[in-house]
Formats: sequence, structure tokens, C-alpha cells
Amino acid sequence: MKMIFDSKALWKERFSAYTTEVMRYLRYMFNDHLLFALVIGLGAGIFYYAGWVKTLEPTFPAIPLMVILLTASIAISPVATLLKKPDIVYLIVQEKAMDAYFSKAKIASFFMQLYVFVIVLGVCMPMYVEVTGLPYSRFFTLFIILALLKAWNIYFGWESMKLEDADTTWMFIRVILNAILIYIALIASPFLSIPITVLVLFASYYWMTKNVAKVTLRWEYLVDKEEARMNRFYRLVNLFTDVPHLRGTVRRRSYLDFLYRPIPYAKRKTFAYLFSRTFVRTNEYMGLYVRLTVIAVILLVFVQGFYLNIIFSLLFLYLTGFQFIPMLKHYDAQIMLRLYPIDDGYRHRSFIHFLRILLLAQALLFSIIGIAQNGTIGGMIILAINLAFVVIFTFLYAPVRMKKMYE
Repeated sequence: MKMIFDSKALWKERFSAYTTEVMRYLRYMFNDHLLFALVIGLGAGIFYYAGWVKTLEPTFPAIPLMVILLTASIAISPVATLLKKPDIVYLIVQEKAMDAYFSKAKIASFFMQLYVFVIVLGVCMPMYVEVTGLPYSRFFTLFIILALLKAWNIYFGWESMKLEDADTTWMFIRVILNAILIYIALIASPFLSIPITVLVLFASYYWMTKNVAKVTLRWEYLVDKEEARMNRFYRLVNLFTDVPHLRGTVRRRSYLDFLYRPIPYAKRKTFAYLFSRTFVRTNEYMGLYVRLTVIAVILLVFVQGFYLNIIFSLLFLYLTGFQFIPMLKHYDAQIMLRLYPIDDGYRHRSFIHFLRILLLAQALLFSIIGIAQNGTIGGMIILAINLAFVVIFTFLYAPVRMKKMYE
């Protein structure tokens, strides 16, 4: 008896597995400690943003800034196809029957990405209202237009992947068209902007449908795009927990050898050398430290205020320390290390010392910015608070966390 291929059932199975995996990783990411830090950071950000909005003049370029931010949140519209490498062989013969599968993929992608432009629009509205003098009720009109644009971007982006230059020419066309329509929506009345948007989208829909009518899917390209999309998610999760699907790249970086040359050649310093060399050579840890430090410096430079300086300094010191603690287990899978008769106490002490150096470097950098903004006395107070936090974190908090990791 011939079996009938059901692409809807295949999508249901894969989407269920995908959501289960995502939810499992999100539980690791948004744990109590991170939520606590995010609440503090979000509260400080809202407080600063509310004060900043009140200082805006009518000449402030709020609309061009919103066009850039909203265009980015709308134009970046990857379709979650959930395809895998073997599909290139086994599903390519069912391309016609996969229409229902890809339709559900586009619908799911729309709703999964809906929150992005909603958050951007919500954040920009106070600035938009303050500069233009328009009411907050414009939010609903803008939401309708942006939702239409988002749906169009997902459709247009999907269809353009059947054509050549999907990542360059067609992406450029989408960005330009999005920016123009968003600009019209921000400056014109809803009675004008909504009809223009609908007319342009329907015209481009008809044009694209006609051009891809006889074009087949590029399965290898679709699988590569899906793997790249999942790898971006795995790299984000990897900032918080270990991801088996992701393998970090290693680079020699001989120009940084001077960082661990002072480590003495001794049995008790074996892990000090390993942790230092791993940090320097592995993009996973080096990239995490650099990204957190750069983000913190940008916030500290542009966010003026003594107390905000303290809050952001402590927040990023905590995030760095908390996310580096899993590095202690980096060598647990290395069986060769068990051949060396090195007590675990050496490893724990070496890791604490290594973590303390990383946090001290950040604390000093943040304090230098504090001195430049708040004067010598204010900067020294920030330095004292940062150093006190590093002491508490590395002598009290980190050892407890490390102990729980091996219970």
C-alpha cells in the first residue's frame, strides 16, 4: 500500500521538538540570577530614558532614528524552516507536497518575530510623541502598518531565496522599500499611509509571484540558512550555559602569549595556565568577555550619572562573573587530564584567581570612566564599590556556586 506524505504532520513534529528545545534553553538563560540583574538594568534604563525624553527638542531627529530602528526590526525576517541536512536527499522529491509545510513555517515565523518590532515601537513611542506632539494612539496605526510590512517581508524574503542574490540585491530592495513606507507612516496621516502601504505591498506581491512561478527551491541554500539561524540562537544560549550543538573556534593568538607567561612552571599552577590559555585562544570565552566589556563601556560613556554608573558597573561585573563560572567544567570531558595527579583544590583556587583577575580588570576600567565623569572623589567611591563587589563575588558567591555544580 502506498503511503501518503503528510507535510503538515512533519511540520507539527518538528515544530514541537523545536519549541521543546528552545524552552529548555530559555529556562537556563532566564534563571533567577539573570532575571534579578535584568530587572535592575531595565529599571535603571527606563528611569534614564524617561528623563532623557523630557529633554528632547522638536529639532531632534526622532523620525529618522525610528526609521532606522524599525526598518532593522522589520527587514530582518528569517523563515524558520526547521530543515535538516538529510532533507536535501529525502524531501526534495516531495517539493510540491511541502507547500503546506512551508506555509506553516512562514506563519510561525511571523508570530515568533512579532515581539521584536512591537518592543522597538513601544520604546520609540515616548520619543516620537515628545518630538512630534502626536498622541499615543498613533501606536495602533503604526502597529497595523508594521505588521503588514513584517508579513510582507517574510513572504518576499522567502520567495527571493528561490532567486539569485537573495542576500544582497533582494535584501537591499526590501530595506529601501521598508524604510520609505515606514517614513511615510510616521509623517503622514493613517488615511494616507495605510492605503499606500497596502497598494505597494500588493503590487510587489503580484510582481514577485509572477517571477518565481516556475522557479524551484534551492534546498542546499535553505538548509544552510536554517543552520545559520540556529547557530545564532546557540551562540546566544552559549553565553549562559553549555550548548552541545555548538563548537567554539580556537585561534593561536601568539601576540597574547605575554598574558600567561608570568605564570610559574609549577604543579599548583597547572590549571591557572590552562584556564588562561583557554581564555586567550577560545572565541567562546574571549568573545564573551570582550562583548560584555564593550557593551558596558558604551553604556557607561553615554549614560551620565553617579548612581547609574554604579548600577551598570555592578550589573556587568555580575553578568561577567556569573557567565564565566561554567568555565570551571570546561575540561571535565578531557580524560587525559585525569592522568595527572593534581588535586581539585588546585583547580578551584586557580579558577577563582583567574576569575578575580578578569573582574578586577573590568572594575578598574569602569572606575576610570567613573573618574572621568564624576571627578576624583566620585570615581574613587565607584572604584571602592566595584572592588568590594569583586571581593564578595569571588570569595563568597563563586565558591558556593562552584560547589553546587558538582553536587
